[in-house]
Amino acid sequence: MSELSRGVLVTGVGAPPGLGTLRSLKQADSELKLVAADINALAGGLFEPGTQSAVLPSAADAKAYRAAVRAVCAERQLDIIIPGSEAEIAALAPVARDWTADGLRVPVADPDVVAFGIDKGQLLSRCAERGLPCPVTLQPEHEADLDAWSGGFPCVIKPRTSRGARGVSYPESLTALKETWRETQAAHGPCIVQTFIPGGAETVYTIGSLWNRGELVVSTLHRKLQTNPPTGGVAVAGETVDDPELMKAGLAVLEASGPWHGLAAVEVKRPAPGEPAYLLEINPRMWGFGYLMTLAGLNVPELLVRMLAGAEHLDGHIPSTFPPYSAKRMVRTWQDIEIPSPPEGET
Repeated sequence: MSELSRGVLVTGVGAPPGLGTLRSLKQADSELKLVAADINALAGGLFEPGTQSAVLPSAADAKAYRAAVRAVCAERQLDIIIPGSEAEIAALAPVARDWTADGLRVPVADPDVVAFGIDKGQLLSRCAERGLPCPVTLQPEHEADLDAWSGGFPCVIKPRTSRGARGVSYPESLTALKETWRETQAAHGPCIVQTFIPGGAETVYTIGSLWNRGELVVSTLHRKLQTNPPTGGVAVAGETVDDPELMKAGLAVLEASGPWHGLAAVEVKRPAPGEPAYLLEINPRMWGFGYLMTLAGLNVPELLVRMLAGAEHLDGHIPSTFPPYSAKRMVRTWQDIEIPSPPEGET
């Protein structure tokens, strides 16, 4: 690995996708130069042993963010960037091809494809056009549009662009739906309304995937066992799954919205075995439980670095079995890390 890259910048290390990527790469090759980055100077991943660290500005200012990333990569002599958040991916997508051509490899899809991983409304419209299973969905522009809702109650209202369970509510009447829509619209912007799909965290599955300019390299499947909050959000426990039909359903969504490049994951919800798997969203990055696959024998971040060095470097590194990973469970827990004290006079 250290012979295939001068060094890798892994961002978003204060959250599971970035931290899992960082730890997977450390496990693959302790000699590979890794720089952990986050916008929070106290993000836990910045203090991972054996890694360098960098603090980046928010990707909300795309120009400033890109300038800071280029500066870190030039100063630390890095040639690969693995972004860990949607905002960072959106900032890098417009320049990814040019930077890659210049020798700074950025495994991110083109902006029009990345948009499907950021805007749930756009994604649901595309998949509905292709006949893929989606919840009954309404995309209201005005409060009066809610009178057309026919998907029953309780329903789900969520922002078109959000992460985790932010802004998600479950109104139980039309009156409550209108009130919730006003609040959510004001706080988070345009919303969608969907039929409530029954089932707990264990009915939510993630199909993770690695792509090389539209060509599938490998795919994975796991499901949540527990989330925080329990009604839906960040997974705190999960397990690998072997289910070809669910895998096929997730990849159909990615194929309908591609061509993808780099990492992308689809979340679907299947109320019970034998029922359709309904689309929830795409995350255009490493999925939160990516490290689960490393534990199960499939180190996806390592494969990503190998892919960027040339497809020939993947030979012999993807198991020939299906699925290409073993049965494994994982639970997230706190880890207390001592960090350096700030210089005198700083806080």
